[in-house]
Amino acid sequence: MEFMLAVVGVVLLLSVTTLYMYLVDNDKIEPHIPRPVEREQVYRGNFWDAETKKYYKWDELMELKNKKEKEKDDT
Repeated sequence: MEFMLAVVGVVLLLSVTTLYMYLVDNDKIEPHIPRPVEREQVYRGNFWDAETKKYYKWDELMELKNKKEKEKDDT
């Protein structure tokens, strides 16, 4: 039973692929060419800060942390 299911699956796959190639060759349909994904925000660092909603490099993140600690100590 499993063998029959596998044969039907292979035949179906080959027939769909052949149909797609035929339609593309005869200009009945356009081939599917995936476009690169465009990101809304350019990735500029390694770490995401949820409070400022920005990416930071490690050094910038440590400076931000030190600045927050200084502001906390001042109050």
